[in-house]
Amino acid sequence: MLVAASEGQGFRYEVVERTEGYLVRSRCLDSGAVDESESKLFRTAPVAFRYAEMSASFDRYAASRMAGEEAIAELAELEAQQRLFAELSRRLLDDGMAAMVLDAWERADEERDRRRFH
Repeated sequence: MLVAASEGQGFRYEVVERTEGYLVRSRCLDSGAVDESESKLFRTAPVAFRYAEMSASFDRYAASRMAGEEAIAELAELEAQQRLFAELSRRLLDDGMAAMVLDAWERADEERDRRRFH
């Protein structure tokens, strides 16, 4: 279930509640495609929300720089978001993990069960 989203310039960073925690994934605003390889799973909602905000801030900064702008305000916002994320992540002991790792563990568990029952 989608619980929050933060918009960057080219991507929306969605926080999706899962049984394992909170998944942050990026969705292209133009095509609507989700980039699963960049997804990250967090144990706590506050850290996932902060990571989505930080990612959207980076997206806005990168878009401004690619457009040839100086992006001073965007850089200041990005640095503030990075500090907030680092502090909250440290306090809640939640660095997150690549969602691909979780998927690999689930596939390994399924494969082990399949071999045991067949």
